[in-house]
Amino acid sequence: MKLGRFIVDTHVHSQRHAAGKALKGSTDFKDLGHAMHQIEAYDNSPRLIYDMDCYGVDMCVIEPAFGMTNKTNVEQVKKYPERFVANCWPKEYQDRCAAGEEKWTIEGFCEALAGLLDTGDYVGIGEMVLIPMRGRRGEGPPMFQTEQEIIQNCMKVLEVCRAYKVPFRYHTGTPGGYAIAYHGAQFTYNPLWVHTLAVAFPDVPIILEHGGIEGGWWEWFYECCLHVAASHKNIYLETGRYWTELYYKALNDPSVGAEKLIWGTDWGASLPVYSQLNRYPPGYTRQDLKQGIPRHQVDIWGWSLKQIQRLDINQDDMNLILGGNAVRIYNLRTPGGLTRMFKFVD
Repeated sequence: MKLGRFIVDTHVHSQRHAAGKALKGSTDFKDLGHAMHQIEAYDNSPRLIYDMDCYGVDMCVIEPAFGMTNKTNVEQVKKYPERFVANCWPKEYQDRCAAGEEKWTIEGFCEALAGLLDTGDYVGIGEMVLIPMRGRRGEGPPMFQTEQEIIQNCMKVLEVCRAYKVPFRYHTGTPGGYAIAYHGAQFTYNPLWVHTLAVAFPDVPIILEHGGIEGGWWEWFYECCLHVAASHKNIYLETGRYWTELYYKALNDPSVGAEKLIWGTDWGASLPVYSQLNRYPPGYTRQDLKQGIPRHQVDIWGWSLKQIQRLDINQDDMNLILGGNAVRIYNLRTPGGLTRMFKFVD
């Protein structure tokens, strides 16, 4: 039996990196972190479609990231219009800046992003807001930015989201393994900054990617995300990497609840699921430095759906988490145009 009426994964990477040549035999996550900015990605939709059929996932919001192209995502949406919708990211602009053909500015970035949304091919913007993407000869966002500069740049992107009526995505947490400088991606380590963004743009849905849990079992980022979500009506938590107990704390908070939780697993990222039996939590996603890069497609849906299946909640709330909230936020089409499938949310 499916766990929900209409299941949507809101965070999926349908492209995969052909990283072998760039890594030159290395299995070190540090090397992969450097290489991902330079390598191309290929269409991984056959594996994705197989898993969708296997686990009863009806639709995916596919994301660009690290060499993954908007063009390939749009081709996949056109091939499978009932299964995929796509977010966009100004990769082409970033590439030109990295090649030294243009100087990176937040205005140029936002203009490129608006140009993509103008096509009507996308339902929203992609992940990783303003993480520096640098080429050897070119420029990206300044590597070391003040908090004020980061917030101001995020607000420029939020203005684009407001104009096109799409949600804003803010990356929280880290998978570990990659050698990421704190000052190179300060926003991902500071979910509490979203308080400022939510106050300034109360009409724009803001999705906290990973809900503070991307990798590891530390709950500090998660607690920060709960703090933000409980304070603003326009904040949503992405929960696909939560173990069961983390759902309960969010569900029991009267200012959060099922209405603010959306399932999004980062399918395709292939973070391993680490098991530690008879401990808390018994399993969580984590890039294991000792084991190195996995060579297979990690099965995140099997693990994530088991965490949700353990929830003893009413089915209408389950349906909101697994798809109903995504339908509302992204204005997704439902099977046969059916309406009133989900509990109404004010």
